[in-house]
Amino acid sequence: MVYVSNGQVLDGRSQAPWGLSYLVDLFWGAVEFISLFFRTMINPDMTKNGKSGSLSYSDGRG
Repeated sequence: MVYVSNGQVLDGRSQAPWGLSYLVDLFWGAVEFISLFFRTMINPDMTKNGKSGSLSYSDGRG
């Protein structure tokens, strides 16, 4: 992914690893991970969108 920092186009985060946007992304990623972890502990069939899903391996022929 390409990033723009101080008017310069950077190829990746390796040139600016600890910027504010990286820390914000890291924080919200951790919040979403913890939230999804506890939601799936309560309801294991829940998908990321909050819907209950089930896998069906039927091919519809019988």
